Amino acid sequence: MTQRLPMEPEPIRRVRAALAAAGVEGEIRTFTDLLTTAQAAADTLGVELGRIAKSILMFAGGEPVLVVAAGDRRVDRKKVKALLDRGKVTLAGPDEVLAVTGFVAGGVAPVGLLKPATVLLDESLKRFPDIWAGGGVPEALLRLRVDDLPRATGGAFADVAQE
Repeated sequence: MTQRLPMEPEPIRRVRAALAAAGVEGEIRTFTDLLTTAQAAADTLGVELGRIAKSILMFAGGEPVLVVAAGDRRVDRKKVKALLDRGKVTLAGPDEVLAVTGFVAGGVAPVGLLKPATVLLDESLKRFPDIWAGGGVPEALLRLRVDDLPRATGGAFADVAQE
């Protein structure tokens, strides 16, 4: 099921470059299937859903915010709004996701974004030593140590998930 792409797509190269620039090691695996949902990724890897981190782009007062949340949690927009105090929080559409991150929806990595964004890391990710996130394309996954997330993403841990 794991495959080696003949030439690595630009988004994966951008993820690798961002990790190198941050001095963080990560493992990128590519697969034959599209892994556009946390559940599909968890099933493919044989791990619990919470270990799959979903990277969700939102706008808070018009400014981009990337929330990296555990796959078994839902992001609470009210918590994001209260935390950032920038105004209305809305979910980005697929075109906005591509424009800000440089990744298609379903393959968004938490690193290597095209444009600067505030990054919030869901506190519940700390349950795990490492997590899997989007690897830049829908058929790639990136494994990172949870302790490395702040350095890799430039983000901070926060309580942003629903109870």
